[in-house]
Amino acid sequence: MRILHVGWGYPPQWSGCGPVIYVHNLALAQARAGDRPMVACASDRTGEGRPRYDPSAEGIDGIPYVHLGNRPVHMHDHFDPGREACDPDCVAAFEHVLKETGAEVVHVHNLVGLSFDVVAAARRHGARVLTSLHNYFPVCSRDDLFFAGAERCGGPGERSCSNCLGTGLGDEPYRERHRAGVEALNASDVVLAVSTRVAEIYRAQGVRPEILVVNRIGSVAAEALWQQLGRQRVAAPTAHDGPLRLVFFGSLAPRKGIVSFLQAVRGLAHPERVEAHVYGGASPEVVETITAALRTFSPAHAGRLVFHGGFTQADLVGALGQADVAVLPPRWEDNGPQTVMEALAAGLPVIGSRVGGIPDLVHDGRNGVLVEDGDSAQLSAAIDRLSGDTALVTELRRGIEPPLTMEEHRQALDRHYRGV
Repeated sequence: MRILHVGWGYPPQWSGCGPVIYVHNLALAQARAGDRPMVACASDRTGEGRPRYDPSAEGIDGIPYVHLGNRPVHMHDHFDPGREACDPDCVAAFEHVLKETGAEVVHVHNLVGLSFDVVAAARRHGARVLTSLHNYFPVCSRDDLFFAGAERCGGPGERSCSNCLGTGLGDEPYRERHRAGVEALNASDVVLAVSTRVAEIYRAQGVRPEILVVNRIGSVAAEALWQQLGRQRVAAPTAHDGPLRLVFFGSLAPRKGIVSFLQAVRGLAHPERVEAHVYGGASPEVVETITAALRTFSPAHAGRLVFHGGFTQADLVGALGQADVAVLPPRWEDNGPQTVMEALAAGLPVIGSRVGGIPDLVHDGRNGVLVEDGDSAQLSAAIDRLSGDTALVTELRRGIEPPLTMEEHRQALDRHYRGV
């Protein structure tokens, strides 16, 4: 089967982007199974004098990639929502790719940097079209439904996108963009939500319920962590004389919950019982925010924090192997957080927010603890509870199940590809 994946970015340049690695690993699994996967990606490559969305091809680990370069913007086009909805240049380049590849299935993973009308182009080509919902880009210009980077949002029908983005364009262009995004999704044969909550959100935005399917993704990183750490650890007791070792890892963007985590550490009743490790890179603005927050800490609380800076997938075994519990409290409706998959696969119970895809993975009282988004007092209480009850940590660890493998995920997708 000739399968054309559509997304943003490519390895190894964008290996820090979870969906980029996911698409690549999925394509590798499909190639091993005898299919012919290809990837058309919104690329950062440019060529002087070349047209917009100029296609160029290369092989990456044996997978054919078609770079759509010379694009008008690197990622989001906040000041031109109409172009994100409909761009004749993008469609012309994509139609050329469809003709050259002869794709039978077009699997859209990310439309950032492209335009929504590539879905209609794929339908005209005669391909079966599936769209996976790894973000909220079709219904939100920010792609996260997180108003002004501060609070959750119900989309253009409820809030002002112009105010959120600070563009001064007024709200109607963004509402038209939203209508075009929902129309593109409804033109797909199947829309794959990576979690139950994502399906709920997109139904509320206007996507037809009969084409929405909850389909959790596989993770090669989680598979490896299970084999190296989790499989042995889930049956072992949590027994050591030192403090409970917490880990927060991932982007230190505010929407990912770093400030909530810091406030929770600041509010601990028993800081001496924990050791909190933070892994992740941050922008200068976030560093300033973290620095301001730390100035409010008592010495007893500040001394429990250890910042390790940025990390790679290769660092996860060491980082997670030294931890007892992962604390991952995002503020936004995180679609299918791979950090949670990786933490569980490493045998770590997770304290997480009750948002997005987390409740599909973390079951309160079985393999972790769920708290309300942004409630640092509740988060502090959960940490204090676990730090004082090693037996409970062991019980939660034993409730962790093996992660979904990429091969299991590939087989589930294959049934959708074939219309079964």
